[in-house]
Amino acid sequence: MTAVLISLLIFLVHGCKPPVPPGIETSAASNITTTSMSSGGTVTSDGGAPVTARGICWSTSGSPSIDLTTKTNDGSGLGSFTSSSNGLSPNTTYYIRAYATNEAGTAYGTQVSATTLAASASLTTSQVADITSFGAVTGGNITNDGGANITSRGVCWNTSANPTSDLATRTQDGSGSGAFTSTLTGLASRTTYYVRAYAVNSAGTAYGQQIALETPASFSLSETSVTVASEGGSCNKVTVTA
Repeated sequence: MTAVLISLLIFLVHGCKPPVPPGIETSAASNITTTSMSSGGTVTSDGGAPVTARGICWSTSGSPSIDLTTKTNDGSGLGSFTSSSNGLSPNTTYYIRAYATNEAGTAYGTQVSATTLAASASLTTSQVADITSFGAVTGGNITNDGGANITSRGVCWNTSANPTSDLATRTQDGSGSGAFTSTLTGLASRTTYYVRAYAVNSAGTAYGQQIALETPASFSLSETSVTVASEGGSCNKVTVTA
């Protein structure tokens, strides 16, 4: 009888053990782009009570929590789950933690971090001005560096559409964002050219819109002489030399 009472007491004591927060692990980040990445986690134990919510939370500072709006809700229960973080900024480091919630509270997995990729720059090509038979003035304006430093910028031109910065017919006008001016030289008269501004960062080369220009005709004389003589003789002649 005594043994039965002791066994019952042990059962009651252990059966009334309060739940604790769940066990949770964070998955490494993957599928990283300029504005998104994937992660997730594994709920390894429920802590003695049903897991009612699980997901990940992220921030640009450490130890993100479910108090943030930057979180997912990926169902409930034990096991693994996959989450996607969207709307991120290019070339930015984010800190991620998986979470799991039961009636005892919310537990977090180990923090992981990952950096989004840089994006291509955004820029426009300036209107062409001061057009002569052999040159012109243009430029560009880099309005967004894509989250990475602009290491090179300028304009490129060609008699064929969509010129690129791989051509020799280009300018190099420093680095950084903002507006810049470029001078085109060595053009041919009475010729149509296509011009685009370009900007280079770690994501690659981006281009502004294409602009067409046509150089005007030119006229020049070099060591040319014209002699007008009177009829029937060589006297009273006039020579014009240019």
